[in-house]
Amino acid sequence: MSTKEKILNEALRLFSEKGYSDVYVGDIAEAVGIKAPSLYKHFKGKQEIFDSCVEKFYERMTQVRNNLMLPETPEAQITYETADLNNIIDFSVGLFMFYWKDEVASKFRKMLMIERYRNQELNKIYEDLFVNGAVQYEEFIFSSLITAGVIKKENPHIVALRFYTPIFYLPQKYDMHPEQEEEAKRELISVVKEFCETYKG
Repeated sequence: MSTKEKILNEALRLFSEKGYSDVYVGDIAEAVGIKAPSLYKHFKGKQEIFDSCVEKFYERMTQVRNNLMLPETPEAQITYETADLNNIIDFSVGLFMFYWKDEVASKFRKMLMIERYRNQELNKIYEDLFVNGAVQYEEFIFSSLITAGVIKKENPHIVALRFYTPIFYLPQKYDMHPEQEEEAKRELISVVKEFCETYKG
């Protein structure tokens, strides 16, 4: 791992534990095991480190969506017409594990949860990624599933809310209990099965 990657990893870890506001360049340098002047060889300052963390998160999110082969992503192999219960469970568990335990996403989410009450700009990022933006993305997916007849003709916004709410809630429920992964997955799958019974076309 390069020094630049170590800086980003340690910065994100510190941000997730203390919040962006309470972490200083010296803290990051110390965590990496270098002096602050050496850190400036890689980044102009804390803002550039944060911007790189945002970029890293988006890259990771795109990669995960492609790996899950979600509809309308470049690697998608599952069409709206052939999506079934197992596909929807796979989507759900994959997204849940990404938000909960992914080494980038989980730390980024925790940092934004700390900072959203201090910093309007970071709250906007939090809402775009984990609240409004996430629901809008799911609404887009379910609108297409409704059009394809996979999901009943219901309000796609409400369907998206019903689907996304447990994915948003469960990482917070289990954040302090990472060892309960199988229990968390079982809880999510039971909710998804009920969701599919309600909305499958």
